[in-house]
Parts: sequence; structure tokens; C-alpha cells
Amino acid sequence: MDLVSPVLRTDFREFCVSYLVLRQIHDIFTMAGVKQGIPKTDRPISRQRRTLVEEYYASINWTNEQDVDKFLRVIGYTIAQSYLTSVDKKYLQEICEREGFVVDGINIYRKPNQTKPFVMPVKPSDLTKLREDLLIVSKLDPQQRGFAFEKFLNALFVLFGLAPRNSFRLVGEQIDGSFQLNADTYLVEAKWQAKPTAQDDLLIFRGKVEAKSTWARGLFISHSGFADDGLTAFSRGKATNIVGMSGQDLYFILSGEISLVDAVNQKARRAAETGAFFVPIFDIIRS
Repeated sequence: MDLVSPVLRTDFREFCVSYLVLRQIHDIFTMAGVKQGIPKTDRPISRQRRTLVEEYYASINWTNEQDVDKFLRVIGYTIAQSYLTSVDKKYLQEICEREGFVVDGINIYRKPNQTKPFVMPVKPSDLTKLREDLLIVSKLDPQQRGFAFEKFLNALFVLFGLAPRNSFRLVGEQIDGSFQLNADTYLVEAKWQAKPTAQDDLLIFRGKVEAKSTWARGLFISHSGFADDGLTAFSRGKATNIVGMSGQDLYFILSGEISLVDAVNQKARRAAETGAFFVPIFDIIRS
């Protein structure tokens, strides 16, 4: 299991892109003993600074404690730079602390128990029950379906130990809520409609997430999937702070092919590596 979340890696990369020049990026990584590698992606990475950070990331084994310690030293060396403002340094401190890392000046380190996260046990019979519930939801009329889908999602998040906060607020068939995964807070929006979700809905949700805090992330659940043209336009240029999940993805989870926790983590990792908002679980488990 990765010791540093894709979210933190993305946030630090984008900080480097926004506030550092190429020489400074090179200096902080080399001082920490991190070498350049070759990014494992077929998708071209825009901008030289983003490319350089990804090259250094490519040499890091995120499951290895020594490699992760080097990465934390990179952030520590960045905080130590005199050209950053106090606001910039505070931001770096906060994105580390939200992951459970300890920040002491420019020294950042892991807590002793951080490598042994709690994994919520899930019984196959519970998955079967939820799979049957989702099938029942699909046969309801639109007005009944919204409330039933709300109950289903709450039960799904509770089953995987994600502690959904507050009841989802229903607007038509749109559901809002949040859950906690590791050190990350995800806002949730869900739609069950005949047509795939288009670009406008994605942009609105991204705006909602961005308006909450710098570390909030979003999960957009669209039972009918996402329109191709919307995905293309949405993924162009700007880094994504939300990931998508389709009805097909839900059935893979309920069939026991992948846990909800792993599904969200893998989607977030793909988003960090490639910028893709939506990667089907079918592609994840078959890759």
C-alpha cells in the first residue's frame, strides 16, 4: 500500500508548477537524494515543470519507507526556501498534516503506526444484499429511485467504513454528501438519469469542491456513466480534483472484484498520474 496518497503527490506537484522554476525543482529533489526516472504514462505531460516533477516521482517507490522519507525531505527543503512566503509554507505544512504526517519546522516524518492502516472487513453476503438492493432501485420510478439510491449509497459507504457525514441532501435525483478515506475528505455528488452525465454537471461539481477547501476532493457517481465529449472537454488543461464512478463500476465493487476503498484510491492515483477524471474499474482491474 502506498505510504503517500496520490492527492498529496498531485498537490505538491502543482505547487511546484505554480511557485518554483526548473532549477529550484531540480535542487530540492537532488538535495533529498531523489533521482530522475521515466514516467509510466502514455499521455503527454504539459509544461516543463510538471514533466520534471513527474520524472522525479517516477523513481520513487511509494510503498518503500526510505523512498517516502526522501520525498518528505523534498517538501521539508521546499519549506526551508527563503523565496516562499509564510502563506506558501503554511500550505505545504497543512497538506502534510492532513495526511497524518508530523511537521516540525522543516522536518517531516511519518507516525509509527502510519504503515498499518485499518482495513474494514466486508462479508460477501453483505455485498450480495447491496447488489440486490441496487437492482431493486433500478426498477423504481424516478421519484422513488432518488430516495432509494440515497439509502443505498449510505449503506455502501458505511459497509466499507467510510463514515459518511450527514445525510445526503436530495435535489431531484442529485445527492450531496461526504465521506472520509484515509486522510482525505471526499465530497459526493450522484446522478441517476437516462443520459450520461455531461460536461456542465462536472464543471459545477468541480466548482463546489474547489470552493470548500484546498484539500477537499470529489467523487461524482453517475449511474449512466459520462458523455465522451464532456470527459474530453473536462480533462483538457486544468488538473482535476474530482474522480468519476459509473454504475458499471458499482457492480464490479458489489461483485467483490475490487473494494470501494481500493476503487477510489486507484481512480485517484490514475487521476494524479494521467489527469484523467474517469478511468473505468474494468480498465483498472484488467491492467
